[in-house]
Amino acid sequence: MINQLPEIKLLKILTVIVVLTVLARCLAIINSPLELSADEAQYWLWSNHLSWGYFSKPPLIAWLISFSNHVFGVSVFSIRILAPIFHGITAMLIFYLAKEVSDKSHLTQFLSALTWLTLPIIGVGSFLMSTDTPLMLLWTIGLLSIFNAYKSERNSTWLISGLISGISIYAKYAAFYMPLGLLLFYFLTYKSNSKIKFIHLFIFCSSFLLISIPNLIWNIFNNFSTINHLSSNAVIDTPSYSLSGSLDFIISQIGVIGPIMFIVSILAIWNILKLKDNFGLLIWFVLPVFIIMAIQGFFSEANANWSATALPGLSIICGHYLAKNFKVAFFSIFTNSLICLLIYLTSLTGNLIFFELNSDPLRKLKGWQALSQDILDNAPKEKSDIILVERRGIAAELIYYLRDKNLKIRVPNNFKSPNNHYELNYSFDEKESTKFYYITETDILPMKIKENYKFEKISISKTKISNNKHRILHFYFIEK
Repeated sequence: MINQLPEIKLLKILTVIVVLTVLARCLAIINSPLELSADEAQYWLWSNHLSWGYFSKPPLIAWLISFSNHVFGVSVFSIRILAPIFHGITAMLIFYLAKEVSDKSHLTQFLSALTWLTLPIIGVGSFLMSTDTPLMLLWTIGLLSIFNAYKSERNSTWLISGLISGISIYAKYAAFYMPLGLLLFYFLTYKSNSKIKFIHLFIFCSSFLLISIPNLIWNIFNNFSTINHLSSNAVIDTPSYSLSGSLDFIISQIGVIGPIMFIVSILAIWNILKLKDNFGLLIWFVLPVFIIMAIQGFFSEANANWSATALPGLSIICGHYLAKNFKVAFFSIFTNSLICLLIYLTSLTGNLIFFELNSDPLRKLKGWQALSQDILDNAPKEKSDIILVERRGIAAELIYYLRDKNLKIRVPNNFKSPNNHYELNYSFDEKESTKFYYITETDILPMKIKENYKFEKISISKTKISNNKHRILHFYFIEK
């Protein structure tokens, strides 16, 4: 029986599973016909201008893509390749983190890692490069350092833990849930806990913040653009107060965690709440994230992936529960494995294999190369090298897919505060040229263009992006 195998044997089995899974997911990236998302194209653009911060995100995602592009050359593959590798490494680290939390059960370690590897969000995240990918890896490393410091009770290990954990803020500001978890753990359990002292908490938080200073300085010199964007995403200024938003976030976790594993996670968390051992610390890095996001959903909206930092700890909590319920473990992990297989086949083929949806979620990953070729064929650079598009998503894709053509992609000038990186850095300037191309999805020219320019419709680009939908864009030549 697998529950009688020694740790080293389970580790070897897990290593084989992880390596084969990572290789298969890398193969899907190499062979997939799906193109970059707008966010991935934007991260690539950032990677060409390394900095301590960017308009909407901390800088780590750009640093990583810059590294992989230097190693493999610029391609969709090189932009995405670190995603499956990082998730595979995270699975191995969860094996060791589970040992720190539950050192009496090797099966908990094994099932925790398998739970992580087969989460639907990890199946999707192993194909698309996002800020959550390095965040969850660094978060897991941070948790390992925290448990090491917690057990050692030495000031020096808490200092090192704070420095290690603080690096994760360069992936995503959700990393601040880590000191928050420790603060909640200390102030709500300090009477029954003698291992963690206030000085430990102070050292951890101080060193955590120390690491963030370069990004903080960048924000100071850039009008706190990343922090302001985060506030805008949270819609703090215009709350909606809707219970349906909270419910939507909770329901969305079924897709993140998996249908059976979602039920398992509820049961597992309930059982963990009764424990006073190391799980009593781990739960503070899981439950507050879900609670805060449910509250966020009440005020505005909370995207499904905003629970990312809770998932490494949740995998271990589920692994602990599943180790005592082997039949449930088989069915929940098997179900998630099938979901991940469908995700894999979808990414490999570029089609929703067994589903016919009215709104194809893959449509945003199709047709950009075809649009770029239509631009080259119908908008000769000799007349103008400026292409004005309506929104950020199109601009991001065209800047990537026309990267070697010396064309200037522009978005409409927002004379108020810029809403994205492209409005900040790629806004249309009338002084730049009196001639330009305008590409519109609606075939409606802005009144300002109609009143101040001569215009001529020159072409229509029509690209099939799903079984029943085409991306249609209208090309105009505009002249003063």
